[in-house]
Amino acid sequence: MHNGGAIGGVIRRDYAVWFTYSLAGGFLFGVYPIFLHSRGLNQFEINSVLAGYFVVTFLTDVPTGAFADALGRRRSFVLGAMLRAAAFTVYFLARHYWVFLLAESIDGVGTTFSNGAIDAWGVDALDAAGYEGLKDGLFSRIAQLTTVGFMISAIGGAYVANINLAWPWLCGAAGYLIAAAIGYALMAGEGRRGARVNLGALPRMIVRRVIDAIGAGFESRTVLMLSAAGAIQVAAWSPYWLEWPLLFNQSYGVGVWIIGWIYCALSAGRMLGAEIVSRSRPDRAARPGRISALVGLASVLLAAAGMMHRRPNVVLIILFVMNIFAGATQPLVSSWFNEQIDPERRATLLSFNSTFATLGGSIGLIANGFIADRAGLSAAWQFAGMLSMLAIPCYLALRGDTFEIGAQTAK
Repeated sequence: MHNGGAIGGVIRRDYAVWFTYSLAGGFLFGVYPIFLHSRGLNQFEINSVLAGYFVVTFLTDVPTGAFADALGRRRSFVLGAMLRAAAFTVYFLARHYWVFLLAESIDGVGTTFSNGAIDAWGVDALDAAGYEGLKDGLFSRIAQLTTVGFMISAIGGAYVANINLAWPWLCGAAGYLIAAAIGYALMAGEGRRGARVNLGALPRMIVRRVIDAIGAGFESRTVLMLSAAGAIQVAAWSPYWLEWPLLFNQSYGVGVWIIGWIYCALSAGRMLGAEIVSRSRPDRAARPGRISALVGLASVLLAAAGMMHRRPNVVLIILFVMNIFAGATQPLVSSWFNEQIDPERRATLLSFNSTFATLGGSIGLIANGFIADRAGLSAAWQFAGMLSMLAIPCYLALRGDTFEIGAQTAK
């Protein structure tokens, strides 16, 4: 039965958890590569530290997703947020390359415990309350809300970093502890599955769930193609996330605080793209073509930004427009993927998807760093733009595909 009050309550709680979680993570946005550079790491080491994070999430994403399915989304989220707080504290104290790798490893495990847990809880709770229809608009609003959280803390983190580059890590650690407390209070109502779990049998249960999830992921053409497209896009875009702060910090030379405002400008572009999606009419049949067009335009603009890298003002304008297209893509893909999976394995299959993405990101970072060191930033961004275009065939291959795992399971 449709319950408007219950649906509204779930949506508000989902928004609140996402907002506090995004506030915690945003303190490092923009200043992360600048901090590592200040601690003596070269570009290859900076890239490899983040690649190490991707490798850890690749190895742990599906098992921790299975943990969330078995013991509950709330417990998974709280544990993940606390681990991320510990990782940020280690980062604050770190002075050597190997300690940074240790911190990234802890953060990677924490991320995978949290990864998909909020979305999985929210989608299941909405379904239980009787929510009907596509969730494109909801995912678009979540994307906008988290972007606002990132913008607020990114500006704060940039100004704090202007005083001391290490202090934003302490701000982030405190933010994750607060997010854990809020998540524990609000992510309720998912049943008593945890009370029925035999902890001694948990390892065997996780192995079984992992095998089932991987099998289901490869059996579903839609899930597999969407995951492959995500891997390609993260491989193309993850190096750019590390390189634009260094580019603008060195080009303008006015202080780290400027990076926070540039991040907000780029985030405003993503919010605009998400808003356009939220106001458009949902159409399943049009998704593959629409997403392909958005990815193609963003890819061309990334390559163009690389060609103009010596003119920072022009690059900033190009990246702003590029982020409009990127912001419009995210909620469309998120909603599409979530519709393909049944509630019992939602968190696990979300982890299956992000496993592909993290594997792609780790490969992309190493490859792009190699190109940047030998041919320069311009060549690296042009290569990234061309690589991103390879995701388009994955989306176009799904035209007319309406298969859903949940529908099959229900039969």
